[in-house]
Amino acid sequence: MRDRGLARLLVLGVLLSGCGGEVTEAPDPIPRGDARGPAVAPAAGGTAKRDPLARAAANRPTITITVDDGSGAGGAIYRTRRTVRGGLVEIRLRNRGDVPHKAQLWRITGDHSVTEALRISHPQPEWLRTAGGVSVTAPRSTSRTLQSLPAGRYYVAGTLDEPGRVASFEVTAPDGAPPPPRAPARIEAIDYSFRVSGLRAGRNSVDFDNTGAAPHHAFLVPMRADATLAEVKRFFNTTSSTGPPPVDAEGTRETVVLEGGERQVTELELVAARYALICLVRSRDGGPRHVELGMINEVTVR
Repeated sequence: MRDRGLARLLVLGVLLSGCGGEVTEAPDPIPRGDARGPAVAPAAGGTAKRDPLARAAANRPTITITVDDGSGAGGAIYRTRRTVRGGLVEIRLRNRGDVPHKAQLWRITGDHSVTEALRISHPQPEWLRTAGGVSVTAPRSTSRTLQSLPAGRYYVAGTLDEPGRVASFEVTAPDGAPPPPRAPARIEAIDYSFRVSGLRAGRNSVDFDNTGAAPHHAFLVPMRADATLAEVKRFFNTTSSTGPPPVDAEGTRETVVLEGGERQVTELELVAARYALICLVRSRDGGPRHVELGMINEVTVR
């Protein structure tokens, strides 16, 4: 994902996170933005008043992941326990570093190893599935996610193809866990757009729901006061630009990637702003980033 427009954003100071190398342990079509005006993300239904992350259930399985910055080409360093009881699991990311990090999970099926998985880029084989995790978390902070984890072998890192030290673990419960409850806010990812409801300034518990067929994430970057969505789209889809960037890189927030048909409740810390809501990932077989297919919307957070 660190190419073209995104690479320029990274130069501005956004850290999408390091990692992934050495092992240690069908809805109606949505209008797209173009030069004629912004495509404001439609509201998504199905939100709830109660916050499922407000208090942990006494019998809920929990796994805590810690991440440190690491140094040089080694990337970030992830650590976690070796086993966790599956089902509806609360995943906590404790960022001990001085820069933002996320915790992306991958699930390995069949007779394959983590070492083999770390050599993969695109196309992504069926035996390696993005499996949720915890959104980008500020330095010296902890964020949480609530999601179903079926039995299997997993590893946690930052991205699919960045160097770093990953952590692997086993989920031991049988499949068939209940889905997470609904949250007060919702981001629904569609092939290729978003529906949004309930986002507000402050810490949000967000129902991130990928109802599309392709893998998606939600990348939120504040827009400059006079910027248009068409300008932001050009910024991410061209190799060169002139003038000041139309986005504020330091305010960027990002969820992890979910496969099509998966959902989770995750935490996002937002400020009052106009955000460009973007999907920067590619489909499992490669191809263009989804923003190049029109997956960009404008969202106002108050």
